[in-house]
Amino acid sequence: ARDGTNQCVQRVDRLYSAASPSLRGGAEREALLGAGAGRARAACMFFHIPIERELLLHPRLLGPHVTEHLKEKLLATVEGSCSGRHGYIISVTEIVSQTKGQIREGTGITSFTMKFNAIVFRPFKGEVLDATVTKVNKMGFFAEVGPLPVFVSKHAIPADMTFDQNSNPASYVSQVTDEQPVRIKPESEVRLRIVGTHFDANEIRAIGTIRDDYLGVVQ
Repeated sequence: ARDGTNQCVQRVDRLYSAASPSLRGGAEREALLGAGAGRARAACMFFHIPIERELLLHPRLLGPHVTEHLKEKLLATVEGSCSGRHGYIISVTEIVSQTKGQIREGTGITSFTMKFNAIVFRPFKGEVLDATVTKVNKMGFFAEVGPLPVFVSKHAIPADMTFDQNSNPASYVSQVTDEQPVRIKPESEVRLRIVGTHFDANEIRAIGTIRDDYLGVVQ
């Protein structure tokens, strides 16, 4: 499972590298998108999709370099942002089109509608993911899958794991053999399954479980 996740991330990294901040084009980028985007959709929660956004430009930015200003603002505005509809926008790969500007009366601010393609990260119920634990308490633990925060309740942790409040840092411990006990603590890597998601306008949160076969601490 980890190999599959790593391969998926590597494919997305290649797609990201193909779309430089200057949005260079050419056959190399097209080949990468064609070969990688489809497999990424099938293998994990990364998607290559069309998106449309409205951008506003100050009058002082209007002129012969308006297209460059729009590209710069688009990248600064959307990359790294989160949309409840699309997910986390990782990288803009191509600007498809832009409308003619509409000047707003009284301000001089000009609005443009930009259509572009982007790589996004969107979680789905039932997905199995590798995550990094960030916080542990008696109610369960918090983890991160890239930008996605995930909470795992104590009821979704195997029964043989108990909360050890005396350890530093606090952790969940399993001592089912004579070997070194298995601990879940901050910075531990765990394999979990998404059992629920919550989408807000600018945020996505998830609930996970490790109470299933082949889930838990990644050795």
